[in-house]
Amino acid sequence: MKIAEVSEKYGIPQDTLRYYEREGVIPAIKRGNGHIRDYTEEDCKAIQFAQCLKAAGFTVEEIVEYNRLYALGDGTIPDRLALMQRKKEDLLEQQAALEKALKLLEHKIFCYERAVETGVLSWDDPNFEA
Repeated sequence: MKIAEVSEKYGIPQDTLRYYEREGVIPAIKRGNGHIRDYTEEDCKAIQFAQCLKAAGFTVEEIVEYNRLYALGDGTIPDRLALMQRKKEDLLEQQAALEKALKLLEHKIFCYERAVETGVLSWDDPNFEA
C-alpha cells in the first residue's frame, strides 16, 4: 500500500507518517520501485497500535521507548508493563478531573435552566457536592 492510501485509510497526514517512521514510532517502511514506500499489513498494524497509544496519551517519546523495549524481547516485559501501568494511572487521574469538571458543569446548567424557568439565578442546590 502506498503512503497516500495509508494516509487516507488512517487519517494521518503523509508528513506525519514520514515523521513517525523517522522518529521510530513505526518501523522503517520498505521501499519499492523508485524508492516509494510500500506499507505492508504489519506496517499498518504498527500504525494502528501507535494511533491507539497516542489516543491513550502516550507521547512520541514514550511510543519510541515502548518500541525500543519491544524490540529487545521478552526480557523487557516488566518494563513495558510498568510503562502501560503509569499511563493508565495518568488516564485515571485525567478521568477523575474530567468527572469533577463535568459534575460542576452539570450543576451550572441546572442552575441556569432553573433561572430560565423561574427568572431567579441561584447557585444553591442542597443536592450538589463539589
